[in-house]
Amino acid sequence: MCSEKVNSKSDIYDTYDDIIKTVNGLKLHKEFKEFRGMTENFQRVRYVEELLLKYEHIQNFKKKLVMQDSKSNERAIALRNEGNKNFMARNYFEALQLYNKSICYSEDSKNIGIGYSNRSAVFFQLKMYKQCLENIEMSKKTKNFPENLLAKLNKREEDCKKFLSTQKREEDPVEFPLSFKNHEVVPYIANCLALGHTKEEGRFIYTKVDLKPGDCVAIEDPYCTALLPPMRYIRCTYCTKENCFTLIPCNHCTGAMFCDKVCRDKAWNSFHKYECKVIDFILDTFPKIHQTALRICLTALSLFGNVDDCRAFCEDPANQSKTVFDLNFDELTKTEEYKAVYGLITNQEKRDTEDLFQRAVVVATIKNILIEFTPLKSFLGKNIENENFFANLLFKHVQTSSTNGHSLDLIEQVNNINDDVHFATGIYPFLSLFNHSCAPNTVRISKGTTYIVFALRHIEANGKLFENYGSHFLQQPKMERQQYLSSQFRFVCKCEACENNYNMAMMLPRANIPSTVNTPKDNDHLSKFDFQYALKNLEKYTEYLKIYGERNYPNFQIQGAEECFKMALKILVGAVHLRAKILSNK
Repeated sequence: MCSEKVNSKSDIYDTYDDIIKTVNGLKLHKEFKEFRGMTENFQRVRYVEELLLKYEHIQNFKKKLVMQDSKSNERAIALRNEGNKNFMARNYFEALQLYNKSICYSEDSKNIGIGYSNRSAVFFQLKMYKQCLENIEMSKKTKNFPENLLAKLNKREEDCKKFLSTQKREEDPVEFPLSFKNHEVVPYIANCLALGHTKEEGRFIYTKVDLKPGDCVAIEDPYCTALLPPMRYIRCTYCTKENCFTLIPCNHCTGAMFCDKVCRDKAWNSFHKYECKVIDFILDTFPKIHQTALRICLTALSLFGNVDDCRAFCEDPANQSKTVFDLNFDELTKTEEYKAVYGLITNQEKRDTEDLFQRAVVVATIKNILIEFTPLKSFLGKNIENENFFANLLFKHVQTSSTNGHSLDLIEQVNNINDDVHFATGIYPFLSLFNHSCAPNTVRISKGTTYIVFALRHIEANGKLFENYGSHFLQQPKMERQQYLSSQFRFVCKCEACENNYNMAMMLPRANIPSTVNTPKDNDHLSKFDFQYALKNLEKYTEYLKIYGERNYPNFQIQGAEECFKMALKILVGAVHLRAKILSNK
C-alpha cells in the first residue's frame, strides 16, 4: 500500500499549511465548521477553491506553470554533454538517463538521432548488442542525422553484428501458474478464495482450503498505473516497462517517454492529452497518491464518449459498491472493470475535518488548473453540473487511492545492500480486498505491472489472507505501526503481531531448528541476482517454510527463509532494477 506524506513536503502540502494559517489568523472558524457540515464534496471543493483564489495560491501555481520546461535544443545538448561525462566515467546508468532526458528535450530530429546514437554507445559498452543495434537503426531513421557521425555509427554497427553471437542471453522470466483451478467468477484468482464481510473488519479474502507456503493464489493486472517522477526517463509513461533501451519522447512535453508510437498513442487517447501541458506541475506539486487519483479519473473519463455517459455510469446504483466478484468476466471491458475501482472504500465517514479540508485543497487546485490549461474544459463543457461531477469523482479517488494504491517494486542495490525501489503505483481491485497484518501470511511479487500473490505461511481452511500495508513488525515498533495505520487507514490494528508484541528483526530469538537456509552462500548468490541459483533453490526455501514455518513463529531462521524465498521470486520474475544489473556485472 502507499502512504501519502513521506519525508519532504510537496508544494500542495505547503499550500494546505498556508491556507490553514490563514483560516486561523483571520478567525474563519465559523466558515470552517460550515465546511464540515456540507453534504456534497463538490461543495467542499468549491469553498476551498474560493479561498485559494482569494489568497492567490492558485494564481501562484499558474505563474509556476507558465514557467514549466519546454522543448529546447540548448537544454538537450547540455544534458547530452553531461551524459558524455558520465559515460567517460563509466557511470553507464546515469549516462543512459541523461541521454534519454536529452532526447525528450530535443526540438528536432537531428538532436533526437544523436541521442539514439549516444544511447547505442552505452549498450555497446554493456555488451547489450541487440539493444545497441536497435538504437543504431533508430538513429539512421531520423531525419537530418549528421553525416559526420555516420562512419563511427557504421563501425559500431559492424562490431555489434560481429559480437552479437557472444552476447550473454538473459534468462526468460519464470511463469508462475495458479496452484489451483481458476475461480469460477474471477479467472485470475484461485478457486479456493472467497470474499467475506463483517461489520468490524469490512470486506476480506479467505481461503476455503488449507494453503501452504509457496502456493500461488492470484495473478492480477492493474486497472491503471502511474509512473513515479524519478522513473520518467527510464520507463514508459503508459505501460511503465523498463524500456530505456528504445524509449521515444512525447512530441509536446519534456516529462514523458514511451516504448513506441503504440504506447504514445494509447497514452494520448486516455490520459496524456490532459496531463501533457501541465505534466511538470503535476509531477512537481503532488505526491504519488494524488497523481494516481488523477490517473484513475482521466482513465475513467476516456472510457466514455462524453461526460454525460460517464456521469450516468457513476450515478447508476447498479454500478456502486461493486467488487471484482460482481463483474462479468465473460465480457470484461475497461468500463466493466471500472465498477470494481469505483466501488473501493473511501472511509470518508471516519475522516476528520482537517483530513477532508486537505483533500479539498488538492482537488480544487488540480481541477482549476486542468480546466484552464487542458482539453478537460471542452470535455466537461460549460455545464456547472459536469464540473461538480468531476470534483466529486476526483475527491472520491483522492481518498480511495490513498488506501488502495499498491507500490510496484524492483530490487535495487546500493552500497552492496539489496533493497526495494518503487517505480510506479497501480490500482488492483482484487488485491485491495485484502486486510492488513503486521505479520502478513501472503507476499505479492510484481512481474512488470502484474502482481502475483503467494502464500508465505501455512493458512488453514477458512483462514483470512493478509497482506502488509507498509507497517511490518520486523521494521517498526508496535506504537509506530499503530500510529501510522490509524492515521493512514483509519483502523486500530489487532493483528497477531500487535496482540502478541512480536519482537523486531534484530531481537528475534533463534529456534531449535536447522539453519540450512539464509546461509552465506544463499546471501551471496541472491545478492548477485543469480537466476540459476534462485531457480534451483526456490523449492528448498518453500519446503523449509512448510516444515518449520509455524514452529515458534516468529524466529530468526524463519524470517531469513522468508527473505530468501521473496528474493528468489523477485529474481525469477525479473523484478531487478537495470541499475542493479549494471552494478552487479561491473
